[in-house]
Amino acid sequence: MSVRFRFDWVDAPPSPDRLSCHTMAALSIEVGSAPITFVLDRSSRSWRDHVVVPLVHVAEWLVGNWWHLFHEVENTGEQNPGFECRHNLAFAGDGFVLPSLTMVPAPERIRLRWRRHEPAHARIEFVGEGEASVEREELEAQFRDLVDAVLERLRGHGLPLETLDREWAAVNALDPDEREFSRAAALLGIDPFDVPDALAAAIVTFWEHTEPSIRDDALAATASADCLPEVGHWLSQAFEDLEETASSGWADVRRALPPPSAVEPWRRGYALARSVHRELGTGDSGRFDFARNGSLALRSHERPAPSTRIQGLVAADAPTCVVTPRGESGRRFLQARALGDYLDRSGPGPVILSSLATDRQARSRAFAAELLAPAESLRRRLGSTLVEPEQVDELGHEYGVFTEVIRRQIENHGLATVVGW
Repeated sequence: MSVRFRFDWVDAPPSPDRLSCHTMAALSIEVGSAPITFVLDRSSRSWRDHVVVPLVHVAEWLVGNWWHLFHEVENTGEQNPGFECRHNLAFAGDGFVLPSLTMVPAPERIRLRWRRHEPAHARIEFVGEGEASVEREELEAQFRDLVDAVLERLRGHGLPLETLDREWAAVNALDPDEREFSRAAALLGIDPFDVPDALAAAIVTFWEHTEPSIRDDALAATASADCLPEVGHWLSQAFEDLEETASSGWADVRRALPPPSAVEPWRRGYALARSVHRELGTGDSGRFDFARNGSLALRSHERPAPSTRIQGLVAADAPTCVVTPRGESGRRFLQARALGDYLDRSGPGPVILSSLATDRQARSRAFAAELLAPAESLRRRLGSTLVEPEQVDELGHEYGVFTEVIRRQIENHGLATVVGW
């Protein structure tokens, strides 16, 4: 899906803020055919597809948050401090009104979410809402064009632009090692151009001593930069636990599975789980058995992690995993996620299970839900389009999963309506 930031310079009344005055523009943002800047002007009861704002503030926000916009991933639980300020365009206006457009990175793409927004003390209301994914390179090109246009505009009016020009030059002048460090700092929610020396050294040490396949997820799942040494120690101990990994018959299952055709991570996870059930003949057998005898037994170890975002580590060559302590239902769900990640893995190396809102983690969560509580199996057991919470609880006990997993399966697959929840 395409994304476009279109703008036309407009003449503004004289103002002491010359930077804002000379970069005033009519800005329209479109994602596919959706006009993100479509607004209702309540004072005139009219509609328009743009807002009039000084683009210098947008450019400063983009440059100041550059590395976060392209590398700091979202968490399904508590976010890094200031996450919304770094990712929501509404915070770029410096007093001027912009849409509530949140931009978060995923591999190869950027997820965009926009919502209805009625800014306080403003006469306009943003009326659109939705979400989409766009190519990272396309969005970056739009940002670069806007920043370059603002700088050119300021130069043309002979206005001071030392800070913005210097910061933009710094973003573009980094060598490969500096870019790698900037990405690592952004994953922690830290400004890569404002890192104390001791913390910078800790980030470099962690990066250099951590398996490449898990470095990004490990950093993003570290709740605080201060606990990087603890996370590194946990990983070392977890790898020792996984050294006992035996050969697994799941490798044969993986080779027998057809490649999932779905693109969306949750659909891919669902499809993979259904393929596993077909291969094993377990689609309607109720509670999935991880302790089955023989080569398909799935072993796991428990080890508390220093960050609540870290939920497990999966071996490189088997679905054996180390998981954080859980009750039976929680442990089964993490084991299922580990299995799903192993079966769908294309690259080498171990993998971290976490609460991050990345495509990989979403895919493993969808796989686990469909493996443990297959939608079609639930449909046959429901017997009605209206379901009471008590029946949801009973199904959770039957399938050995949290009640929330059953509820989400019912809702996500349109199986029924849970009443009185």
